[in-house]
Amino acid sequence: MTKPSTTTRARPFYVMGCEGVFPSTALGTRPDLPRGPWMTGQRITYDVPTPLVYGLDPDYPGELLAMYKSAAPLMRADLLAALSDAGVDNLQLFDAVLRDPLKGTEHKDYKAVNVVGVVAAADLGASQMMGTTDSTLIDADFHRLAFREDVPTDLLLFRLAESVNAIVVHDRVKRRVESAGIPGMTFYASNEWSG
Repeated sequence: MTKPSTTTRARPFYVMGCEGVFPSTALGTRPDLPRGPWMTGQRITYDVPTPLVYGLDPDYPGELLAMYKSAAPLMRADLLAALSDAGVDNLQLFDAVLRDPLKGTEHKDYKAVNVVGVVAAADLGASQMMGTTDSTLIDADFHRLAFREDVPTDLLLFRLAESVNAIVVHDRVKRRVESAGIPGMTFYASNEWSG
């Protein structure tokens, strides 16, 4: 798990997304992945087809996003550079191509990303769950997610064990991505994210 190089006072964590661009394109086709563990936080040890091919949805034209959520998320080179500059080193990167069927173009400045590491960071007592569910791991649905106060502050980026579609970053990472000026990146603090 990645750790900051210097000791810092406790800082909040954020769920990282990319919803701040309008109008934005959407993913249409995704690669047929041979098997997990893309969302488990485990390292992928088998040969991944290269490149992984993604396609934009022609019904949703607009601006490209720096990050597309998927079982194997796509991240653009500028976002990956900012994450690396912040000290994040627990990402496995795989060559990817993002095809635009309307323009007939290919974008090769993206990588498919496997986030290595999951952490149970949700304060289930302070969070609001959607509906009634017995699920509190992997695919829990949150109306509002609250982070536990005892989450180790030396973690920089990880998947949320309770809802693995959420990528959680340390405040240090948030600040570095924001300083890079990457359009559309969004960060949800405790009690702001639902998913």
